[in-house]
Amino acid sequence: MANILNFLAFQLVWFITVLTAAKGSSLYALAAVITFALLQLTFSHCRWADAKLLVSGLVVGMLLDTVWLHLGWIAYAADPQTGLPPIWIGALWLNFMLTLNHSLNWLKKRYGLIVMCTLVAAPLSYYAGSKLGAVFLLEFVPALVALALSWSIVVPMFMAFAERWQQADKETIYAHY
Repeated sequence: MANILNFLAFQLVWFITVLTAAKGSSLYALAAVITFALLQLTFSHCRWADAKLLVSGLVVGMLLDTVWLHLGWIAYAADPQTGLPPIWIGALWLNFMLTLNHSLNWLKKRYGLIVMCTLVAAPLSYYAGSKLGAVFLLEFVPALVALALSWSIVVPMFMAFAERWQQADKETIYAHY
């Protein structure tokens, strides 16, 4: 049941973020992802693993989106013109990281399946965001190929981290008893 709620919260935050970004705002995205993160971390069986994923995922995700922005493949609605992706993109990365130990936990150790899923899901997510007006795929084919390939590397890497960090959380808990 917790994994279903995690998945539903992820979807809700994604839509709130993308739809409000298309209107030029990051405020609701921040409120939604912070609420989701606080609830997830409060009830999580692997708080520290989730926290590590949030920090590392935000850094790597923003770096990737910065590269695509500077290559001229992608532009963002509500872009503050700082040369960095807008805050709402960071909110989406945080949102995704909150699923790895929970609703996407079943994918751990299934790296081939993760790669196949991300080759399809990542470009579809950005394409959906473009249809909703939150992101602009300026160089359509290079952007989608870069998204597919980079996510097919990054997501399995984060799943391996999630597994390792979740196991460390369990060992820490058991060591106290």
